[in-house]
Amino acid sequence: MNENLKGTTVLITGITDAGSLAMSIARQVREEGGHIVCSGLGRTPHHADLSERAAAFLDSTYEAFESTVKSELGADTPTFPLDVTLDGSIEDFCGALQAKNIALDGFLHSIAMDKTIKAGVVIKSILDVTKEQFFGAMDVSAYSLVSLTRGLIHSEILRKNGAILALSYLGAEKVAYHPYKNIGVAKAALERIVVELAYELGVSHQIKVNAIRFSPYTGSKAGGAIQGLAEAVAFCEEHSPLGNARPEDLAYESAYLLRPYGRVTGEVRNVDGGYHIRG
Repeated sequence: MNENLKGTTVLITGITDAGSLAMSIARQVREEGGHIVCSGLGRTPHHADLSERAAAFLDSTYEAFESTVKSELGADTPTFPLDVTLDGSIEDFCGALQAKNIALDGFLHSIAMDKTIKAGVVIKSILDVTKEQFFGAMDVSAYSLVSLTRGLIHSEILRKNGAILALSYLGAEKVAYHPYKNIGVAKAALERIVVELAYELGVSHQIKVNAIRFSPYTGSKAGGAIQGLAEAVAFCEEHSPLGNARPEDLAYESAYLLRPYGRVTGEVRNVDGGYHIRG
């Protein structure tokens, strides 16, 4: 048995269903001997003046997340509600970890949101994206890496010599085979944040910060929400030198980058069967 992560504790964010890429990574971390802590979007005391619809959405989202984690990773897997757009929620989350004496050796950032994508259709060109939609996507998909990292470090929950890994996509750099638009801009910002944090946290805490761009993937709710992604999967399967990458390929590379040793940082890795090398 591979035990490269034995004795470590890793926070996994972004699990929405059993097909989530974050779930594949969580399984691999556990396979390599690591302990898993999971956070999911849910209602917190900091969600004020919610409509009944919004409250029901947060409650059902967290219930589905918690049920998935318990069934797939074990009933003893710690789960916590977290809304990364609310500083108070991050503070409460860190306090809850402290109360349970949980310290982290690393975490996976697998959080994204873009309100210009609805019902599987990218409904707006960049020119038509509103300021609210633009900054909303930036807040959840990019800035949350800063705010969550800050909270975990200031509360001394994220140990020195740890590792941070963010999930990105080729659409951060190039016009993708399918509409990616506003979320692509947010992913580009996420990758730039990864590089900046890699330098700052490397110097201050010996913490490694990396990102992975994965192949187009339709096996999760998030993937199913993007217009044309099924066609992109077929296209990349045919045109990538090794074919489209699989979730287990992502999981192997992620587990490697989450190890507490090694000096790989500031990298934006492509796990896509080699599709990115094509012109």
